[in-house]
Parts: sequence; structure tokens; C-alpha cells
Amino acid sequence: MYNTLYVKELDNMDELFENETTILKYVKYFFKKIFCILTITKENICIIPYKKLNIPFVKKLITKLLIKSTKNVVLSKYLESIPDLKNNLNKADIHIYDGKILANYLLHDFVEYISKIREEEVHSQEINLLINTITAIDEQNIIYLANHCKRINIVTSNIRAFRKIEKYLEENFGVSITVTNNKRKSLIKAKIIVNFDFCEEIINSFQINPNAIIFSFNNNANIKSKLFNGINIYDYQITYNQIFQDIMYKKFDKKILYESTIITNNYNGILEKIRTDNVKIVNLVGKNGIINIEEYKRI
Repeated sequence: MYNTLYVKELDNMDELFENETTILKYVKYFFKKIFCILTITKENICIIPYKKLNIPFVKKLITKLLIKSTKNVVLSKYLESIPDLKNNLNKADIHIYDGKILANYLLHDFVEYISKIREEEVHSQEINLLINTITAIDEQNIIYLANHCKRINIVTSNIRAFRKIEKYLEENFGVSITVTNNKRKSLIKAKIIVNFDFCEEIINSFQINPNAIIFSFNNNANIKSKLFNGINIYDYQITYNQIFQDIMYKKFDKKILYESTIITNNYNGILEKIRTDNVKIVNLVGKNGIINIEEYKRI
């Protein structure tokens, strides 16, 4: 059983039979394709013997084969675009890395990225967090941001759940945060908003600054107000020190590859790893693709 498999479609037969004669390659490939035989390399790259997945039965068969091999997968960009395959894997309780876990550890980097473009200081930023259910990682993020930014405002319908961390920050760091659920006032002047778990209906029930920058990695919630002229960020792109050297890793999204290397729940340890590996935000992505730098300066 492999801890993680990097699953990709076939590029060419040399990936499967590098040292075979041409005729033998075709014969072996024929059998692999007919019987859906997966090939797993020493780098844990799992090659399915098809360039395209068009048959529902094959998608289900691939899922059954992966169940016997792993509980975690990184899918190639092409396989990521096939909803049926992802649904099958989810139903089979196979975890699909998607970059959302990593995003939780890069919140300060996202703020830093925008601040640098806008020629502003990170410690001058006021961050608004939309969050109802708080996790251990969320607590660590709030503590970290509260100590590196000007102010943290938490917007939640579960105000009592944040009393403990509110008290902790005050007693240990002398830092105050605001916890509120005022739909009319809490976001009307907000410049940077991080949406942790508000669904589209809930976030649109608030009056939002028309020029806000909103991070919505977890649910891609759209802002429906016709007055909204800000930026809604759904995804991101990163770069880092070379870790995945095999050319076959080029089929995978870099942030998802990197997320698969996070094998500990230690918050500070992961932040240290991110710094050591020189992880950098290179682009933020909205509904229509990569967001132009001038867009951040415009609002």
C-alpha cells in the first residue's frame, strides 16, 4: 500500500516500456489497455494506460484498482478535470489533494503578496475572517495573523466559540480582535476578506465593500451584488525549490504536488518547511483566470 500515488494519463509508450522493441511495446500496451493495468514507477507515479478517459466503466475500474493501492492521490491536471473520476474516488474515501490544505498555511503569504503589489506594509493591513466552525489550524492562523497584521476582525454566527482565543490573545500578546456578526457594518469597509466557510447565500447576506479583495479558496462563493467591483480569488499558483525532478511530474499542479509533502500536523513545523523550501506565491486566480497585477492597484 502506497502512502500517496501521483496518478496521470499516458503520454507515450516509452513511459511504460522504455527499453522494449517497437513491436513488443505495442503488444504489451494492447494488454495493459484491454485489462486496465496500472503501472507504478519507483517515484510513486501511477500511469493509467489511456490518453483520454471517456468510458464510465473504465473510470470505475481505475477507482477499484487505486483502492487496493493507496488512500491518497494527486491527480494530473487532465484527470482533475474529470468530475466522474473524482466523484468515484471521493465515494471510495480516497483523499484527493487539491491545494486547499496548503492554502491554510499560506494566508500570511497571500496578504504579503497583495501588500507588496499595492506598496503597503503587511503590519498595516486589517484582515476580516469569515468563519463559523473553528479548527486547530484556524486558531493558529488567527494567532499568527493577529501578531503580524494591524487588526483581525472575525465575522461569525458562533461568537461564543471565539471567546477563548480572544482571551488568549489579550492575555498572552496584548492583542485585541473583534468578533461580530453585524451584517450591515462588519464588512462595509473591509479591504481584505478571507472566507473560510461561509456559503454563497450567507456571504451575500452581508453588505460588502464594493472594492474588497476576497479569498474564497474553500467554496468559490460568488459575490452577486452588482455594485461589487473588487477581486474574488478562487485559486493560486506557487513556485518553490526543485523537489519533484522527474519530468513526468510536469503533468501535475505544483501547489498540489507540494501539498502532498506536508506530512505533519505541526503548524510551526509546516511554516518552517515552507520557508526552507522557498515557497512563493506567483499568481492569484479568479473566475476568469490569473488576476493581473494592475487589478490590485486599481481598487
